[in-house]
Amino acid sequence: MIPQDFLKAIAAERSVSDSEIEVLSHALAGETIAAIATNLGIRPEAVRKRLGEVYKKFHIAGAGPGKMAKLQQILVSKYQEHQVQMLEEAREKPLSIATTAKERQDWGEAPDVSIFYGRRSQLDTLKEWILNQECRLVAILGMSGIGKTALSVKFAHEVSDEFDYLIWRSLRHSPPLKDLLDNILQFLSLRRSTYSITEVNEKISQLIGYFREHRCLLILDGVETILKKDSLAGQYREGYENYGDLFRRLGEEPHQSSLAIASLEKPKEIGLLEGETTPVRSLLVTDLEEEEAWQIFQAKGLAEEDKWGELISLYRGNPLKLKIAASTIRDLFGGQVSELLKQNTLVFGDINNLLEQQFERLSALEREIIYWLAIERQPVSMQKLRDNMLLPVSQRELLEALDSLGRRSLLEQETKPEEALFSLQPAFMEYVTNRIVEGVSAEIREVFRTKKTEKIVMMRSHALVQLQADKELQDNQSCYFVVPIKNRLRRMFRSESKIQEYLTQIQPLLEGEPALEVGYAMENVRQLLNSHLS
Repeated sequence: MIPQDFLKAIAAERSVSDSEIEVLSHALAGETIAAIATNLGIRPEAVRKRLGEVYKKFHIAGAGPGKMAKLQQILVSKYQEHQVQMLEEAREKPLSIATTAKERQDWGEAPDVSIFYGRRSQLDTLKEWILNQECRLVAILGMSGIGKTALSVKFAHEVSDEFDYLIWRSLRHSPPLKDLLDNILQFLSLRRSTYSITEVNEKISQLIGYFREHRCLLILDGVETILKKDSLAGQYREGYENYGDLFRRLGEEPHQSSLAIASLEKPKEIGLLEGETTPVRSLLVTDLEEEEAWQIFQAKGLAEEDKWGELISLYRGNPLKLKIAASTIRDLFGGQVSELLKQNTLVFGDINNLLEQQFERLSALEREIIYWLAIERQPVSMQKLRDNMLLPVSQRELLEALDSLGRRSLLEQETKPEEALFSLQPAFMEYVTNRIVEGVSAEIREVFRTKKTEKIVMMRSHALVQLQADKELQDNQSCYFVVPIKNRLRRMFRSESKIQEYLTQIQPLLEGEPALEVGYAMENVRQLLNSHLS
């Protein structure tokens, strides 16, 4: 398809009028004479007359439909000549003369990383892959707050002199790919005025052309914003599927540049293309080492160094969570780490918000699995998870959901003879536990209000206390779920006798329902009736 700007420029050279260009644009789009006349509100004879003038100005003689084909051939040929000319100009213009180092780097919204903790081995890995092995596509992955953005910026600063062009872009506002490419191409063209290309695939081709002519480093941060929520990891939002074409083509087609993306989730193209011998790789950003995490606490002026290791372990070395916790310890507890540890909570304020953002991305099956892992309180096998679920789940569905959770960095995994066991990190387990307590409490309150059981969902699908578990686990489950739920109900209704009365009223409402629909709800009510408030 011929870009409109280019068409207007060529038409102007032939003295084609605006009204003639208007008719020509519709004709090039494949519209019939009758359709053009209807769309423009003119007579078919006027359409034919204007097209006839265009043919004359392009020196196309003869009669019949072949004239339009000849005109299209002329326009396509001239447009291709223009593209070749633009690339030759870019190739012939020496970078050392054309631009300064500052003009060849565009940092967009990249944050300041003058204060940066550790990550030496991961920086070295990125350098090995991108500088030495010339990987074309690298994904920097990890959970919220782990430091993907800071790592990408630090890496870019350390290798900036190795590239002709460096571009860092955040996708946090979810730009359509067309807009992003327009911005990048304008920078790479040294902001020269060029004819616009309308097709996204053509824009990708133009970008690859620059990537072949020059060594460029392009970094895209926050790629998860173009991926679906409430879905398995790595699926694109509607309207953003063409980002997959960008990643695939930059990973597959030969060029001398590199694209690095930072994301909570791995886009599916990365998973398909990556390998130890391919130019596509993934780097999982893991916990800070303990001595690296110490620097955060030292900067915040915390006391009780002997307690730092415990806090680092509980937050699994997540730098953002550690910074939030350290600020709270400094501001509320006078720098005493032990005072926060006494609170028996890891999830508060911005840490809760951080975990919520990641939880909200999960599919329904992923959430069900996460809830069961929180209830189990210990590593469990895939078969145990499947046995817990009321509704049948195929082995394939369960495998896909566990794999998706793994790609989101939400699972901890250990391997024992003949089976893999899955669990949650302490902070995320506490967050999910809180959601269960809040969710069940809200469901009970809704039954009290309406005297109907339609809103009971979590109480049906998950057991607060597992009857087949050993006594120690049952006691833990009662402590983490049953007691907090009853405490919430006490705050709602201010009377234990009322709570017992309302809970008792739920039982007959459930008794008339099929067993599969009741699920775990009846047993959960019994556990709540038999518990004592703390």
